[in-house]
Amino acid sequence: MLEILAKLILSGSLGGIIGLEREQSNKPAGLRTNVLLAMGTTAFTILSYSVPGTGFDPSRIAAQIISGIGFIGAGVIIRTRASVYGVTTAATIWAVTAIGMAVGFERYILAVLLTFFSFVVLTLLKEADKRIKKKIKQTTLYITLKDRREIPTLRKIIEEVGGEIEEMVVKKEEKKYKAEVSVLVEEKLEGELMSRVFELRSAEEVENV
Repeated sequence: MLEILAKLILSGSLGGIIGLEREQSNKPAGLRTNVLLAMGTTAFTILSYSVPGTGFDPSRIAAQIISGIGFIGAGVIIRTRASVYGVTTAATIWAVTAIGMAVGFERYILAVLLTFFSFVVLTLLKEADKRIKKKIKQTTLYITLKDRREIPTLRKIIEEVGGEIEEMVVKKEEKKYKAEVSVLVEEKLEGELMSRVFELRSAEEVENV
């Protein structure tokens, strides 16, 4: 019993380290969520091979736990018109699950190392990620075209400038086509993108927001 208690305390503590960072970053899955995830995963792992008559099949155990955690991870991902939020939080949930399983399987060094590297990624690499994203701007183009056949050309222009299309919606209004395009592009290339779009032969109006 003391061994089980020690495992739960260890997994809860390691999950708490990750959860504390998530809590401080105001993320959906914070301290309590990650502590419960880690301890719950450890408990399921212990039960799988300690209850009489259940046998011991590590691959089956891992598959069932990961499948169940997948639903929780999917629940924290939010999709908007131009962006996806919560992917890092979902990945964190997977990592905390692995930490809990490692403790349950008595792979303590693996659990500690995974906690350490996960914490490094969430803290130190977050600043590097912010610096990289500062150079990238999300902009929405509203383009009126006479000819729908120029849509592929529009896509090609955006790609040539180095932009990434997140979403494109084309609607027909009378004899014209209204294209709403969400694009990720470097700030210094935004002007070039606009000038290239104006080169479209059937472009009547181009506006960016």
